[in-house]
Amino acid sequence: MSSVPPRKGPPPRLPGQGKAKPRSVYLRRQIMGLAIVALLIWGVVAGIGAVVGWVGGLFGAGPAQTAAPSGECAAGKVVVEAFVGDANATPNESFSMSENPYVWLSLTNIGTTACNFSAGPDVQFFTIKSGSDLIWQSSDCDRVGLQSQQVTLQPNVALTTAPSEWLRVRSSTKGCGAGQLLVDAGAYNLTATVNGVLSQPNQFLLK
Repeated sequence: MSSVPPRKGPPPRLPGQGKAKPRSVYLRRQIMGLAIVALLIWGVVAGIGAVVGWVGGLFGAGPAQTAAPSGECAAGKVVVEAFVGDANATPNESFSMSENPYVWLSLTNIGTTACNFSAGPDVQFFTIKSGSDLIWQSSDCDRVGLQSQQVTLQPNVALTTAPSEWLRVRSSTKGCGAGQLLVDAGAYNLTATVNGVLSQPNQFLLK
C-alpha cells in the first residue's frame, strides 16, 4: 500500500474563506478591543464617581462638631443683643396702633473657645424706656418659679430666646401686663440684660 506524499504549499481553505489576513490586521483588532474595554472601565468608574459625588452633596458634611467648654466665659466674651419685632421673630422698627411689639434676645460668645454661661430666665431682664423715662421692666413681672440654666456657648454661634409680647403698657410693682397703664405713641428703646451683661439699646416707634 503506497503512502500519500505530503502536500506542499498553504493549507486548504474552507469554501468562502478567502485569503488569510496579515498579522498586522489581527494586531489592530486586538488594540481596538483593548481600547474599547478601557473605555468601558472608565465609564463605569466615572459613573460611580458621579453617584458618590451626588450622594455626598445630598447628605452634606453632616452636623458641625461642637467643642467641649473650656470653663466659664471670661468677662467681655459674651455679647447680648436685644430685638424688637413680631411673633415670628422678624425684627421691626415701627408698630401701628393695632400691633403689639414682641421682644427677645440673643447671646453670642465672641471668644475663640467654647465656654459656659449662666443664662436662665432667672437672670434675663428686659427694660423699655422713652428717653430717660422708665416705661416697662420685666423685673416687675411675676418671676416666681423662674429657673437658672447653664448654657454652653460655642464661638460666634448665637443662642436666641423665644419672642415675648409687650402689651404697650407701663409696668409697676403691681405687675407688667394687662390692667396696667397704656403708653402713648412715640419713640422707645429696648435693652436686655443677661447675668449682668447689658445689650446696646434698640430703638423702635409706636404709632
